[in-house]
Amino acid sequence: MAYLLGVDLGTSSVKTVLMDRHGNLAAICQQEYTFDIPREGWAEQDPVVWWQAAVATIRGALAQAAVSSDDIDGVGFSGQMHGLVPLDRQGRPVRKAIIWCDARSVDEVEDIRRLLGNERLGEITCNQIAAGFQTASLLWMKKHEPALYEKTETVLLPKDYLRYRLTGCLSTDVTDAAGTLALNVRQAAWSDELIRTLGLRRSLYPKIYLPQDFAGEVTAAASAETGLKAGTKVFHGGADQVMQAIGNGIIAPGQVSVTIGTGAQVFAPIASAIYDKQLRAHTFNNFQQDSWYFMGATLCGGLSLRWLRDTVLGGMPYREMDTLVEAVPRGSDGLIYLPYLSGERTPHMDPLARGMFFGLTLKHSRAHLMRAVMEGVVFSLRDCLELYEQLGQSCRRVIASGGGARSAPWLQMQADIFGKEVYTSKMLEQAGVGAAICAGVGAGVYESWQQACDTVIRWNDTPAVPDLKGTARYAEYRELFRALYQSNRELMHRCTALSRQEK
Repeated sequence: MAYLLGVDLGTSSVKTVLMDRHGNLAAICQQEYTFDIPREGWAEQDPVVWWQAAVATIRGALAQAAVSSDDIDGVGFSGQMHGLVPLDRQGRPVRKAIIWCDARSVDEVEDIRRLLGNERLGEITCNQIAAGFQTASLLWMKKHEPALYEKTETVLLPKDYLRYRLTGCLSTDVTDAAGTLALNVRQAAWSDELIRTLGLRRSLYPKIYLPQDFAGEVTAAASAETGLKAGTKVFHGGADQVMQAIGNGIIAPGQVSVTIGTGAQVFAPIASAIYDKQLRAHTFNNFQQDSWYFMGATLCGGLSLRWLRDTVLGGMPYREMDTLVEAVPRGSDGLIYLPYLSGERTPHMDPLARGMFFGLTLKHSRAHLMRAVMEGVVFSLRDCLELYEQLGQSCRRVIASGGGARSAPWLQMQADIFGKEVYTSKMLEQAGVGAAICAGVGAGVYESWQQACDTVIRWNDTPAVPDLKGTARYAEYRELFRALYQSNRELMHRCTALSRQEK
């Protein structure tokens, strides 16, 4: 039997999925890691650690399934978006990768806005530039690490580095390239105007392909490390949000994916390159030519709950947290949480925003803190969903993914706060499955993306249904949630400035 391999490079782990062409999962192997915070607001990871995790999980998946590498028809990739992976002439990283949740490039973001202006930036990229995007990080590197910038020959996105190590191919795909903010989103090509205006070297940028395009074959050296057969076909893959959407069967307008992983996102395919003129959300290229998607993003989704668990609660198991949360009423007895631990993207685009618990009293317990964190993340996602609908788009079905889909109380909060039925997939791992589907389409295992999804994806029949009283109650708390940022924005900025002065 033939198999497909999907490698998903996340912020906290690499997961490798091995499935047959019918979508039956033969193995899921995961290896976790952390990211470095050398200074407040910085976030870095060593690409070599990614590769070591990929090697371990590929070998682990093959061993779990007792599958011969001869039976692998193709390998695809999914990866965390936006990051900067600078390589020298020999293909070695010149420094650790600056990843998506890094906030060091605030000044560079302002420089980009000054040089291009928001209107022109929107016309080219359909997006607002933000700290953590590759373009801003590259400008920071040019300014603060000029010697390393001069040594850099190619800039890749995170998952592209894994594919390079597997095949020797230096390239990217259009879904990930769009997230650099150096791409002309309508033309699906690097913007020479933007790159030239910012004083960056055009030669740094690799060739762009579609996710299902052939990238190369597993090299002999990579075969020795991973256990994959030399000559195995490898395909480009795409940004994790695109791959997880495919892994949920979301390939047509009207379907909306809500993911709570490390961050949290609202993802929806759209038929044209429409975008929010205030640049509060994202419009990026999707997996086919002349296709796009809307994305609203909150930076600390599952990371907010993980921070609470690890920093405050001493590592309490998530299942135990769910049990405690279910005993707390909607609205957490007046406790509201803003999930802005690393600044925020949609809708504020504010790297200096800060997290907050508001309304604390002596009656509040640790369970109230947990529920407030979960509710705050979903309030932020509701902001994203409303921006999507303000673009004239309809939401026929919501599919939940990530930790927010595996937690019963978190899933019900989504239904109540969105006021919509929320479905879940029967697939245990969406992004890795999407990467495997991508390899299957590229290898000709499937005739089309639609046929692939029809063959592989299975949804649970019973959705989480909104409670009308709960939806009405949450609407009141949501107004407070929104007002808290607006009322405290200046204080957040002052507090951030003061803390940085003290360092």
